[in-house]
Amino acid sequence: MGLSPIEQLPVELLQHIFIESGCSLTLLQTAPYIATRLSSEYIYNCTCDYYLTEVHGEHGKQSAAQTYIFASKWMTWDFFKSWCLRRFSPQGCLCDRKPEEGCFDAQWPPNFYDATTMVFSRSHLPRLAFVKGRLPKKLLQGPWSQDKIEFLRFLLWTTSMNVDWCNPEMAQLAVQGRLQAIKERNLEAVELFNNNRRLGKPPSLQTVHFAVVEAGCDRSIVYDTLEGANMWNRSTDSHYAEALHKWCDEQVAAGSRKGLWLRKKLEESLVLRKGDIANKYDPGKTYPRKSCLTTETEDYDGGPDDQLVVNELEWNKVIPQRGWLIARATGYNYQTINHNLSWPEITRNPGYRMYRGPNSPRRLQCWVEHSGASRIIDLWLSPPASRESTPELRQRRTSFEYTS
Repeated sequence: MGLSPIEQLPVELLQHIFIESGCSLTLLQTAPYIATRLSSEYIYNCTCDYYLTEVHGEHGKQSAAQTYIFASKWMTWDFFKSWCLRRFSPQGCLCDRKPEEGCFDAQWPPNFYDATTMVFSRSHLPRLAFVKGRLPKKLLQGPWSQDKIEFLRFLLWTTSMNVDWCNPEMAQLAVQGRLQAIKERNLEAVELFNNNRRLGKPPSLQTVHFAVVEAGCDRSIVYDTLEGANMWNRSTDSHYAEALHKWCDEQVAAGSRKGLWLRKKLEESLVLRKGDIANKYDPGKTYPRKSCLTTETEDYDGGPDDQLVVNELEWNKVIPQRGWLIARATGYNYQTINHNLSWPEITRNPGYRMYRGPNSPRRLQCWVEHSGASRIIDLWLSPPASRESTPELRQRRTSFEYTS
């Protein structure tokens, strides 16, 4: 079969048609020959500029386009870094604004190695925060290279991308990706899964059992997984508790210090044997009401292959803040009331980044003082989806509700 008239056009004209059509991805998906001829860095950059920095058309269609872009073979970590530098360097910040346009804490150059060191806030979001496509398959499965970890961490920190949990294949892939990271003893990859709810359920005692029995009990990974299980799971599974204690007994009998170490961590995490109430390894001492996992107890130097590494992660930090809430009443009796507002703790700990990314609404529990009275309110902060937000959206951007 011969080529169609449009397929016979020069590449320069095809590029012009593609850009003038609004970077139509449908054209690439339905015409593989044209897609091959348009495979160039120039077109890739134009496509990213169009779909990743501005709002166009329906939200669902743009999210689908973003998903397609990140799933493409040409979207590599090296290309994405070069695109970010080219696109945002004129403004000197990932928020895509200059100081005179509202940028007050420029994050430049971007820290591609560890994106979590870059500081953003509700009033200073990265331009990519509105990107809500699906995380690609290539970033959810091993082998876990450093490039893959950096790419995934950058997207989790600066965008609102998520796993397509409605797709059974993708859901299973995310689950297997966590297990593979544990088997590979890749602490950075495990930390991403343990501390980001966008990548799946929180770790449980079953996950700890897998890390210990199936993956060789890397102490750094076991500690981070156990810490996550303590944070999110209030109950323990007696089956896995018994199996973990049995593993500890076998290791201690064989003279392994790792068995003593894990036994102590299980005690600190309130992971008891069936029927245990008091600490049988320390007579006269009872378990505390809450878990108190620490790094110092039973620690030892096991050489370069058996070290306990615990990283201070930005995902879980709760930052105390203080500010002012200005409420303006409209209508006949127009007035402005300034509330002295403080929120020492986010209602749900850990913070909002673990759920939907930097663009998600944030719930704060606040104490308001006004005219000598004090009351508790629930405050919801929701940033705009784009700079071109409608008046109705701007009115709903910040809302609060009084609770008794």
